[in-house]
Amino acid sequence: MKKFAAITASVIISAALATGASAAEADPAVPVLDEPIIQAEHTVIAPNPIELLSITNFYSAPNGDMLSALAPQSVHPTGQIIDDWVEIYTWLGKAWIYVPNYVPDYS
Repeated sequence: MKKFAAITASVIISAALATGASAAEADPAVPVLDEPIIQAEHTVIAPNPIELLSITNFYSAPNGDMLSALAPQSVHPTGQIIDDWVEIYTWLGKAWIYVPNYVPDYS
């Protein structure tokens, strides 16, 4: 029982010290900028998500190596399109899917 009480006390003290140390660090003031960091011409408007209705393979490049497959779901295109190939965001980074007759929707 004494060991349990000692361990509990040390955990509580460690938590209190960690909280106190992080509270002691002051957040830096947010600088006031004369102009925005991101200019309007640097923004990218990506098409609306694509709804995959069946298992879809995705590739490292158009006609490239297959990386994996996606279950039916909505995927988000990057805006890059080559013929019937659409670049999307995946958990492995950007990848390509084959979508015949794809027309991007920006509505």
